[in-house]
Amino acid sequence: MQVADFIFSLKPYEGGKPIDELKRELGIEHVIKLASNENPIGPSEKVIDTIKNAAKDVSLYPDGNAYYLKKVLSEKLNVDESNILFGNGSDEIIELLYRTFATNPNDEILYCFPTFVEYKIIGASFNKKIVELPLKDYSYDADALIKAINSNTRLIFLNIPNNPTGTIMRYDDVKNIIDASGDNTLIVIDEAYYEYAKESSDYPDFLKLYKLPNVVILRTFSKAYALAGLRIGYAIANSEIIDYLNRTRPPFNVNIIAQAAAMTALNDDEHLKETIKINELGKKYLYSEFDKMGIKYIKTYANFILFDASMDADIVYQEMLKSGVIIRSMTGYGYKTFLRVTVGTMQENRIFIEKLKKVLNV
Repeated sequence: MQVADFIFSLKPYEGGKPIDELKRELGIEHVIKLASNENPIGPSEKVIDTIKNAAKDVSLYPDGNAYYLKKVLSEKLNVDESNILFGNGSDEIIELLYRTFATNPNDEILYCFPTFVEYKIIGASFNKKIVELPLKDYSYDADALIKAINSNTRLIFLNIPNNPTGTIMRYDDVKNIIDASGDNTLIVIDEAYYEYAKESSDYPDFLKLYKLPNVVILRTFSKAYALAGLRIGYAIANSEIIDYLNRTRPPFNVNIIAQAAAMTALNDDEHLKETIKINELGKKYLYSEFDKMGIKYIKTYANFILFDASMDADIVYQEMLKSGVIIRSMTGYGYKTFLRVTVGTMQENRIFIEKLKKVLNV
């Protein structure tokens, strides 16, 4: 079967092994996963009940326009329904952005690296020229991005807070990038960790930028709302951009259960408050323990922490895995001695620190 030449250079995404399989392979009973920035307490009981009730309707096609969910979210955000689009996770919306707005052979994609790897993976699948600039002080470098913009720049991704560093950008820096971009350059502000970040008093309000003609804001239900397994995210932008994205969006892209669960999650303020509280307490505990151990770390606006083990990160990852704790090595991101750990429950955080002390012999 003939395929385009660039397909041969693509590598399929390799997910981690199921926890039960790791238990079997390693011969251990207990494994905690702190590698994927998932909500450690899971969805609320209200959401679980909603999922059970929605299951009876899975023989039906979902509402392609997500009418009821869109109504709830528009009221929550105080934006018009015409400014919202839902996707099968933010990943699908990123793909729609490529499909809709980066259609010419010479189009370039711009961002700072390391960052969310899907920008590159999806861009490569569309055979786009990927322009990666280095982070500055573990954050996006606004000045470098502005200098790199040219007439072929079609999409600029700003991951705020940035994964894997947990850092943010100042509002003025983002606005300067927007102002420096041409009419045909779309600025994508990816706020996957928004619910965690907004708890900090210095986190900017990027939502007020959504009406601009070249801005799209991405958010998700995967993180703080604990619906990663249902795959649902959304975009906020001016109605013209949303209209174009709807033209390339598959007709039934968000399933019935995901829509129902997201509606309940949006209205469950108590569970979100508990999620944020656990994350804030967990961050303070991990900061304190890292300080005691003399470990360098990057203060985060998200639900994960990037830290420097001062030795080969892959070795640390493997040793932690053997002890039943899954974290993420950052060697693939160019940080040879760094790892990323998701903030878990306090019990999980304590186990992580206990195992890490043994691995690092501190």
